[in-house]
Amino acid sequence: MERKLKDGRVVELREVKVTDATLLLQYFERVNLESKFLIREPGEFTFTVNDERKFIRRAIKSKNEHVAVAFLDDELIGSIGFRSGHLRRITHRASLGMSVLKKYNNLGLGSIMMEYIIKTTENMGKLKMELEVRAENINAIHLYKKFGFDIEGTIKKGFFVDNEYVDLLIMGKWL
Repeated sequence: MERKLKDGRVVELREVKVTDATLLLQYFERVNLESKFLIREPGEFTFTVNDERKFIRRAIKSKNEHVAVAFLDDELIGSIGFRSGHLRRITHRASLGMSVLKKYNNLGLGSIMMEYIIKTTENMGKLKMELEVRAENINAIHLYKKFGFDIEGTIKKGFFVDNEYVDLLIMGKWL
């Protein structure tokens, strides 16, 4: 699907393809360098291109996982996805993850991706979306609240960054 960013440029958001593997690895290395809000530090994403292709193939076939990528022209600028458990007692829950390259923040891409993933998650039969976010990531928290996520709890000192432990918020949304 194509959508306009706030600055008028058109972004394409679509399900990831196996042919995106190399670009996706480059994207993750770049976004991990830019953001201290993500779980991985630079260099910790150690997938090879073949590993990434296998992951993408599995995600495409899965009823419990979905990954989408956002492109502006030929540049991969964002990624969003969910994964749910395979056990019957938790398969209704989808754990959300997303990232956007820094220079594309505040252009509406996060909202575009959230609309897409919520609809996709519903269409795949999931009943609840969940995520963890650093308590000081005000922009992300605002985005999630805008889409109906509520704060369900806190993981005290659940994230280690810059030689300190910081709190994580647990947020959820019933679909």
